[in-house]
Amino acid sequence: MFGRTKNYKKITGFTLAEVLITLAIIGVVAAMTIPTLITKYQTKALESGFKKSYSTLVQALVPLQNEFYGAFSSDNNSSTRVTDFYTALWQNYKTLDENNNLSAQDIWYELNYIDRRTRKYTIKDYAGNVLTQYPACAHLPTQIFTDGSAAGGIYNCYANWISVDVNGSGGPNAIGHDIFYFGIDSKTKRLIPLGEGSYGFWNYADNNTYCSKNSTNEQNGIGCTYWALKNICPDDETKTYWECLP
Repeated sequence: MFGRTKNYKKITGFTLAEVLITLAIIGVVAAMTIPTLITKYQTKALESGFKKSYSTLVQALVPLQNEFYGAFSSDNNSSTRVTDFYTALWQNYKTLDENNNLSAQDIWYELNYIDRRTRKYTIKDYAGNVLTQYPACAHLPTQIFTDGSAAGGIYNCYANWISVDVNGSGGPNAIGHDIFYFGIDSKTKRLIPLGEGSYGFWNYADNNTYCSKNSTNEQNGIGCTYWALKNICPDDETKTYWECLP
């Protein structure tokens, strides 16, 4: 009698060493690519937030043009008119109710601009240097909105300044990154992105001083709004604004 023969298939697999080497390679690739992906995501979020904040501000200003813009000329300024203007402006936003009775300093705390222990401002300039005060004449946002953004306004130094923070306390709390400044031309009734050219007695058009990764000026970033709207890198005009953030 002949017995049955069985065909056995050889089962192969990965050795432990091969598995560990593969995992190590995956880890290295992830370490190299994930930070880049995160940075791109954060930058895209800042860009989208800026566009939204700008659009919202423009729309909120439209109903106030004829009634209030004349209050901001240097020879016809009234503190009461300015107060009325900002009261009316913020009413065109959806403001968080719990912040209505807070002082500007309290709101700065809420926005994470001030370190509670050191009592120092923790905002940064365009190049990433920590500042101990906000830009001269202009102020930080003092109103928090339901969408997480923030804004503020003041008439100071013979000019009107409007600041926006595209993500409130979301960071990086840096001028030219998530904090931007505008002015108002009382004659043309136009919102002016700082950095465009002369604004009253002020001119922030020199990007080498007011919007550059190489500038050490204490107001570096205040002139970046123009470049952000144009979407042009101030240090390299062959790139977009958002892809060259320091």
